[in-house]
Amino acid sequence: MSQIVKCRDLHFAIGDLLIIMDKFIWTNEYSVGIKEIDEQHQHFFEIANRIIDLTMKTDLAQEDVAKSLEELGNYAFYHLGTEEGYFDKFNYPDAPLHIAAHNDYRKMVNDYFVQLRAAGSDFKKIAEEMASYSINWLSGHILLVDKKYTQFFNEHGLS
Repeated sequence: MSQIVKCRDLHFAIGDLLIIMDKFIWTNEYSVGIKEIDEQHQHFFEIANRIIDLTMKTDLAQEDVAKSLEELGNYAFYHLGTEEGYFDKFNYPDAPLHIAAHNDYRKMVNDYFVQLRAAGSDFKKIAEEMASYSINWLSGHILLVDKKYTQFFNEHGLS
C-alpha cells in the first residue's frame, strides 16, 4: 500500500550524506469532517513536525528526545482512544479492523521506546524514525481508514 503525504522537505547534510526529512502539511484532503478529530489529527502532526525540527539541532540531548517522543506517544494514544470511544458509543461496524490498525501503531511506538531506552542507542536516529513513521502512518491511516467512518459518525451527530 503506497501512501501519498503532502510534505515540505528539509535538507541537511551530515558529512557527505544529504538527509531529507519530510514534514507534514495539513490540507482539507485529510479532513474527516469531524471537528474534534480533525483538530486532534492536526495536533498529532504538529508534535511529529516539532520532533523533526528538534532532530535538526546539533546539541540534541537524549532527555529532550525522550520527552518529545513521550509527548507524541501519549497524544497518539489519547487520540486513538477518542476514536475508539466513538466506535463503542455508536457501535461502529468496522471497529475491530480499525482498532487492529491502531494497535499496530501502538506496538510500533512501544518498540521505539524500547530502542530509545537501550544502552548506546542512537536517540537522534530513533526520534527521526518515530516522527517519520508517525507522519506516514497517520496520513495513510486518515486517507485509507479514518475516512471510512465519516458518514457513519456524521449520521450519529458528530460533525
